[in-house]
This record gives sequence, structure tokens and C-alpha cells, in this order.
Amino acid sequence: MKYIFLSILFILLSRFSNGQNTGFLDFNGYYDTRNESVMTLNILANMENRFQYFSLTNFQGHEPSSELEDLYSEQNIRWRVRDTSSFDLTLQYVLRGGAKNDDWRLGFRWTVTSFKPVQAFFKKINFRYSVNPMMIQFRESTDPKFLTLIEHVYRLNIAPKKLNNRLYIGGFWDEAFGNVDGKLIFNHVSEHQLGIRVYKELYAVTEFRINTFLPYNNIGLGYGLEYKIKF
Repeated sequence: MKYIFLSILFILLSRFSNGQNTGFLDFNGYYDTRNESVMTLNILANMENRFQYFSLTNFQGHEPSSELEDLYSEQNIRWRVRDTSSFDLTLQYVLRGGAKNDDWRLGFRWTVTSFKPVQAFFKKINFRYSVNPMMIQFRESTDPKFLTLIEHVYRLNIAPKKLNNRLYIGGFWDEAFGNVDGKLIFNHVSEHQLGIRVYKELYAVTEFRINTFLPYNNIGLGYGLEYKIKF
């Protein structure tokens, strides 16, 4: 399946890329208090015809060293339904370490703070929030599943004029739904980050993390550096 997704992505990038796209590369390196090392790369590209590409890739090590072993990546293609709309259709491909555990997800994203009746208010307080229900999921080793995940993403720039865009709070909260022996189970993963710009686009960051998929030791604190390249 990964080759199908990469083919679609290549077609979109070549078809709608004209050298004038906007976006960023966002590099993050953390040490987690649970004796883990994490490197994260976020990529955003706004393309023509209301297409957008976004990816999150985590490389993670479970020992107090710089060795990184586990891979987790979300590759997203979004398409805004109209120029003035706050809704996007989303196609997500999830890659994990291991065999037959990658996912295709289909859903939609609502950028709540771009909704016209409330847009001016949230712009005034420098807050952005979106919610993305994943309505259907396909995996090679299982039957299709429905409403498997709801993603919440937010960012608050704190006093950007007074502090010259030096301080922000941002993060995500993923609600995951499943069915085991006819019973609905619920897990969630969330990360909440405080970033302080120390030089140009270099930030010192600390992050509060919760992952209830883990059987134990599922709360940790990460701290490290973030560097963003805008284009």
C-alpha cells in the first residue's frame, strides 16, 4: 500500500507544484523522562488547487542513548472543498514498524477557528484549532473499521507582538476508538508543547505527553530543541 500512496503523493507534488508553494520543515529532538530519545520531522506544503501535504514522522529509541529504532509516520493529503471553506477532505497513510500494521484512513478536517462566524475572535487571540474525524480505516490484516480516530490539533501564540513571536503553546489530542469482544474501548495520545524562540527559528521546547496505549509508564515529559525552516 505504501507504494500506492507514494505514487499518489508524487503525482500531486509534480502536478501542483510550481516552485511557489508555501510551508515548512520542522525538526524536533527530545529526551523523554521515560528514558526515551525521540526525533520528529514535520513537513507542510501548501500546493495549488487547494491541496495540502502534511507529514509527521517519529523516530524513537527506548534506551537512554541516541539510538533510534522505532518508526511511526503519518502522511496526509488534504483538499479544501472551496477557497473560502473551513473544511478539508483528508487521506491519511500511517506507517509503523512491523508487518501488516499500516493503515489507510479517510475523513475530513474542520478548522474551527477559520469558520467565518468565529474567525475574527480567534484571530484576535492568536488561537488556531482543528478537528479531524477519521471515518473509515483500512488495514491489510483486519476488516475495515469506522470512526476509528478523532484528531484535535491546536496552537496558541502568546502575546506575539509584545514578545516578537517568541512564545507558543501547541499540541494535539488523538482519541482512538476500538472494539474488543463487542465492547467499545477508548485510548488517547496527547502531546502539549511549550516553545520559546531563542535565536531566529531555533526554539527550546518542553512537552507533556500521555499515551494510554502503553500498559504502564504512559506519562512522560520531553524536553529538547526545535528548528523550523519556512518556505
